[in-house]
Amino acid sequence: MLADRLWVLRDEVLATADHGDRDATGAEIFDAIVRGLAARDDSTPGLDLTLHDAIARRVAWGDREDQVLADCEDVFTRLARAAGRALRDPGEEAIVLEVAAEVATQAARIVALAAAGRASRERAARLREELAQKSLREVMAQQLAALAKLSD
Repeated sequence: MLADRLWVLRDEVLATADHGDRDATGAEIFDAIVRGLAARDDSTPGLDLTLHDAIARRVAWGDREDQVLADCEDVFTRLARAAGRALRDPGEEAIVLEVAAEVATQAARIVALAAAGRASRERAARLREELAQKSLREVMAQQLAALAKLSD
């Protein structure tokens, strides 16, 4: 099976020799590609919730959106090189690259949704702060007016 043969390339694609297995950035992308290849025969593969959760977790823990996308690009580039060298059939290589492109597109969509959600939350927090400041100014003005009446 193509997914099993691709799994053998995991260490090379994730550059674990350079970073160690614990720091393998983009592991969620590679794993999603393998799952995509395994599910390729399904008629309706659907959304990869594991990929969505992994990327959402990275963003929630403070990884910048551009870093997540850069990791995705690095995995795709290394996978393309490794697949070109390891797979003898150009058709299989094309399938791997097609699935990898689909996963990269899904990852970009997930990152975009996370960024839009973060922007919404930041805007709402800013509006709440502005309203609180306005209320505080109004209360201060009322207190100054009350003090002015008392001092007259």
